[in-house]
Amino acid sequence: MATLVDTRSARPRPRRPPRFAIAIVIAVTLILALIASSILNYIYLEPVAGRTSLYGLLAISLIALVTFVGVRALYRDRAEGRRHLARAFVLLGLAALAWLLLIDVFVFTGSAGPNVAVVCALACLPTTAFGLFVLRYLDRNETEPWRLVLLAAAWGAVVATSLVIWAESLWQTIAIRTLVPGPGLDVSNAFSAGILEELAKGSAVVLLFLVMRNEFDDVVDGIVYGAAIGLGFNFMESVSYMTNLYAIFAPEGVGPYAAGFQWYARQVLGLFFGHATYTAFVGAGLGIARQLPDVRRKLIAIAGGFIVAIAAHFAWDAWLTLFPIEKTAIGILEIHLRTLVMTGPFTAGALALLLLGLHIESQALADQFRKEAATGSGAITPEEVPILMNPWQRFRRRIRALQRGGLRAYFLVSRLQTAQVDLAFERWHRERQEVDMPFDVEEEMRRRVIALRRRLAV
Repeated sequence: MATLVDTRSARPRPRRPPRFAIAIVIAVTLILALIASSILNYIYLEPVAGRTSLYGLLAISLIALVTFVGVRALYRDRAEGRRHLARAFVLLGLAALAWLLLIDVFVFTGSAGPNVAVVCALACLPTTAFGLFVLRYLDRNETEPWRLVLLAAAWGAVVATSLVIWAESLWQTIAIRTLVPGPGLDVSNAFSAGILEELAKGSAVVLLFLVMRNEFDDVVDGIVYGAAIGLGFNFMESVSYMTNLYAIFAPEGVGPYAAGFQWYARQVLGLFFGHATYTAFVGAGLGIARQLPDVRRKLIAIAGGFIVAIAAHFAWDAWLTLFPIEKTAIGILEIHLRTLVMTGPFTAGALALLLLGLHIESQALADQFRKEAATGSGAITPEEVPILMNPWQRFRRRIRALQRGGLRAYFLVSRLQTAQVDLAFERWHRERQEVDMPFDVEEEMRRRVIALRRRLAV
């Protein structure tokens, strides 16, 4: 009688690292907090804010489902992964539509109307898309997947803004009851924006760091994902302010001008000098923690990122409240100077961290390219090392493939180069003992590179 063997027991499924459990706890806590606070807001707050919190749960639920489906796509084969990604993008579109409709229908419908909200959203889309494109381009060693960049922006736009609505409403209610109007109340409001908004946006960066650690290599990736979340938050905040001010000033005939000014201030002048900068520091702290050896220093780096983000945000709001812009011609100049003086140093600091991270990355990748080529595995050849070390040379290699073999060759070379860079990053992290996945992950990545090379040779 033949012996039946359970093939599943021959190679047991590896246990997930503890960080996944931490991510689940954080996600569940956020969802429960949103549900509880939305119900309480609906009962105790004034109708507009209450309905906004309650019905916003639909958009939040869709984003949570998008996150789950999108993450599953990364751990499936190519065909099944594409189906998961298609579902994720459909759900993402529904979530964005639900939240935009919510903002207009339940907040500003009576005055502005749905057409105004649509126009405001369409006005903010190109600038936000430009910001996301720039962020991906800055990560020249390994551009982050669009699906994760868009997911980060969606979390910032929908989930973070939803968390802030109820939290700031509660903070403001308590502050008004306990503080007299004046500097104390103004500073309290500035702290409210700095603390609550950065915690809300930062929670998304933390979840991304815990769940997608293989895409979160160092400080560079942290800055990119943090800034992407900030851009998403800035998009939704811009739509809200534009629609609201249009409704307020429309009776005076200057509604479009008020909305246009908000668009310029938030989507042009403040596109990078604002939420993108603040949350980039949260991501930078997490990126630094990714490569620190012990838990104590990791926690210090993460806390430091949050503190700098909160400080930068508080500085802007406090200055905005205590030193209002003059309603004269010189006020236009003051607006630009205020942005450069208050947010400019923080943006410069984030950019300096990014450049330093890119320099360290480039040196580490060059070293790993040479080491992999020396093994003779065939994943990286000695001739490819100088090409892989230079992003411009990699691009030229793809263009030559396009000229010789068309789009198929271009995309195959692109996938091959991406897989080779991923392998180098994996080697780097394993050499620094920064990985918590099985050793055969590196071998699987090496086999994938060789398989792509064979397909390209056909």
